[in-house]
Amino acid sequence: MKDVIEEIIVEFHKLGLPEIKPRELEVPVNINKAVTITGLRRVGKTYFLYQTIQELLKAGLKLENIFYMNFEDNRLEGITSENLSKIVELYRKHNPDSKTMYLFFDEIQNVSGWEKFVRRLLERREVRIFITGSSSKLLSREIATSLRGRSLSFKLFPLSFREFLRFKGFETEEPFIEDERGLITRYLEEYMQFGGFPEIVNYDVHLKIRTLQEYLEMVIYKDLVERYGIERISVMKGLIRLIVKNFSRRVSIRKLYNSLSSGMTLSRNTVYEYFSYLEDVGFVIPIRKFSFSERESMNSVAKLYLVDNGFPTIYGVKDEGYRMENLVAVELMRRKHYFNPLLGVYYWQDRQQREVDFVIKEGFEVKGLIQVCHDVDDLNTKEREVKALLKASEELGCNSLQIITRDYEGIEEVRRKKIRFVPLWKWLLGVS
Repeated sequence: MKDVIEEIIVEFHKLGLPEIKPRELEVPVNINKAVTITGLRRVGKTYFLYQTIQELLKAGLKLENIFYMNFEDNRLEGITSENLSKIVELYRKHNPDSKTMYLFFDEIQNVSGWEKFVRRLLERREVRIFITGSSSKLLSREIATSLRGRSLSFKLFPLSFREFLRFKGFETEEPFIEDERGLITRYLEEYMQFGGFPEIVNYDVHLKIRTLQEYLEMVIYKDLVERYGIERISVMKGLIRLIVKNFSRRVSIRKLYNSLSSGMTLSRNTVYEYFSYLEDVGFVIPIRKFSFSERESMNSVAKLYLVDNGFPTIYGVKDEGYRMENLVAVELMRRKHYFNPLLGVYYWQDRQQREVDFVIKEGFEVKGLIQVCHDVDDLNTKEREVKALLKASEELGCNSLQIITRDYEGIEEVRRKKIRFVPLWKWLLGVS
């Protein structure tokens, strides 16, 4: 096994890095902790490791100072945690004068007992360790427990719209001329329908759909069935179908259970468990109702969002308004995980069923209220959205009010409060 490990390391040094398109997530590269990257399958975790390696090379580190290993390499089949110590020997062989070790481990969860090896290195050596793994076997809370505070976890999402445009070869530099705005509109329609998994960005429509179907099968059979030992696969598939059908809506677990249990013997606990698994692996993102009472918020019915807009497409779900809202929800969560971990994202609703799609909280302060409205030309719809926004503004003491639209832009003053209307593409790109 030592010879195999050395062959893989030397091969990496000889072949070098593939072409890399940078992502927006940034991680520390000079910290004596295990930096772990989690996320749903196929979001680009391996290439994010390559990006981190590239940053170290730009800072002056030599490629020979970096060991990268992908533990899904068939040559490493059967590797044990005891074999991992050979990596340290080989590092000293190839880097006798290096004071700090740089180790990149991809899909390390395939090695049983890897945690003890990583923890030992972190406790006894000057080392920089970067780890990725499928969500099914590398949940951030489990890493924190097994590495006893020696880790920092980061979540990688599918491409943001900014990243999506770069993958298309479109540079997002302002100001945009008419032709560029036309292209942005076309790309937004594609992004809204097929989502942001990196691999499929430049596929044709049919290949996008087939690939998304395969991704979902991998989530079901690799991340769910294998990890949790799910026996009732048809129930899990039915639950996924119901969640996708009702995405961007408030849906209780009780309602999901009632829909699934019709005509079959099924316990409510099973549905609760299966839903929690989907949340664990990052497929569904529940957003809770805002309340100044943490307990009330946690017990509220959640609005359910999907990590990628491509999944509704493979089920034939077409509602553009819900798709817009889902994009905004995921972008808000992406901004929380990438840029500001203090952000809290909720929805607001009062007893009259008036609703604001997103309440943005930072610490204990409400920083912004956001509505998503596909058709502001419909005066009844616009009036309903504005009334809810004004009521929430009064109740929560927040005057930062936005309505994200399909294409309308402007600032309107209603009851001495300014409401900013922003086209979706501008909000996603952070364009003023």
